[in-house]
Amino acid sequence: MTQWFDERYITRGEHQEIVAYYRKLVAQLHRKVSDLRTQVDAQAAHIGAAQPVNEVEAVGSPADTAADVGGGNVIRVDFRRLR
Repeated sequence: MTQWFDERYITRGEHQEIVAYYRKLVAQLHRKVSDLRTQVDAQAAHIGAAQPVNEVEAVGSPADTAADVGGGNVIRVDFRRLR
């Protein structure tokens, strides 16, 4: 039982090192994404695009979207193949 426990569990110090690494990684990726969004927004403003870059186009029939009006923040994704 002790060997099984030693193979599967890590010490608190190791856990904190792993958490610190992933916190740094997430912070770095967040900065990178926000910088890229800023660049894209600047390019869209420069080009004079009619629609914002991060606007999502609704997929489905008008009846589906009419039913979702009172649904709050629910997003439906259609995974059917288009032929």
